[in-house]
Amino acid sequence: MSSQPKLWPTPYGPITQRKIFANLLKDIIRTNKCVYCSACASVCPTYAIQMLDDVPRLLGVCIKCGYCYYACPGTEEEGFQGFTDLKYIDMKVFGVERSERFGVYKKIYVVEEVEDDNAFPEEAVLKIILKYGMENGYWDAVAYAGRDEPVTEGLLSYQVVGWKSRPSYALEPSDIDNMKLKVFTQPPTILGLRGVIEELKGGFFQGVEVPRVALLGPPEHIRSIWRGRLSWAGHTKLLRTVVFMASYFHRKFFQPSKIQPILAKKGVNLSNISDVEYLSNSIRFKVDGDWIEFSYDELKPGINGAIEDAGDITGEYADVSTGRVEGVEGVIVIARTDLSHEIISRMLDEGLLKPLEFDEAYIKSKLNGLYGGV
Repeated sequence: MSSQPKLWPTPYGPITQRKIFANLLKDIIRTNKCVYCSACASVCPTYAIQMLDDVPRLLGVCIKCGYCYYACPGTEEEGFQGFTDLKYIDMKVFGVERSERFGVYKKIYVVEEVEDDNAFPEEAVLKIILKYGMENGYWDAVAYAGRDEPVTEGLLSYQVVGWKSRPSYALEPSDIDNMKLKVFTQPPTILGLRGVIEELKGGFFQGVEVPRVALLGPPEHIRSIWRGRLSWAGHTKLLRTVVFMASYFHRKFFQPSKIQPILAKKGVNLSNISDVEYLSNSIRFKVDGDWIEFSYDELKPGINGAIEDAGDITGEYADVSTGRVEGVEGVIVIARTDLSHEIISRMLDEGLLKPLEFDEAYIKSKLNGLYGGV
């Protein structure tokens, strides 16, 4: 069989035949490769795709535009062969090749942890960065998925209660203070971006102005933005709104319908949890004042395996990524672009982030070690 892409005749000449949701269902969803980023639902012009508890589904009329297939970070095409060619992707995203396994970077920092009941320590640092960026005019809104009031409800087909993640956005700096980011179920991140555009569509779709959005999400979902930008549909307005991407180091995410029966064995459900803590080999859930612990072996049937398989540990394609590493005090901050380096440098000068002393060679070895290196 020929490896050449099929051509579709049109009055303007032959064009490459595009793949559609039926192909996404066959290639990604049914093969358990969906990372639940919700990019497919976000770019669908007819709102035909909706996010169920575990996967996206086609619940409306498909016009066969193909946007969904080429927005998915797990798909490939004649001009894009996935995220395995690191040199190609690094050059496209940053213009230089990586010198370390954890990706391209401008500067590494280690800062004090920030207390925030609604965010894990690495997320709390990102909240401060995102708020600073909005206050100083770097972007107009922040898109994310957490436990706040959901947006784009018409694209969700599950009940958004308890600890089920839902797409959200912040339009004011004070909104960022109140963001509830602690989640362990898979977040539909890119729908938060769609929500921003829905909110600001008056000026946006009339061409008056393009909103500038900062996107916060796990590493696997940051890839979705770059996948779309590197595809034939990379000119779409939705993607052009993203001016900054923030990520945190990889952590395990769970499919709600699969993890609920596991939690129920110890009297835990998604509605009676008050707090969550990720440990090195387990997760603790706080219920009625008591902590109940589950090992990753117990939780394994509920883990989204596609997110595990992506292999992006440190948010390699975000402007900035943060995380904690065993043996390192504080939160590691990786500024990967000139913009993130500028913002973080300003925040350190203004005392908004408190730096800690560290051995850069040691930190780099720890980061590379996350990938199985030394």
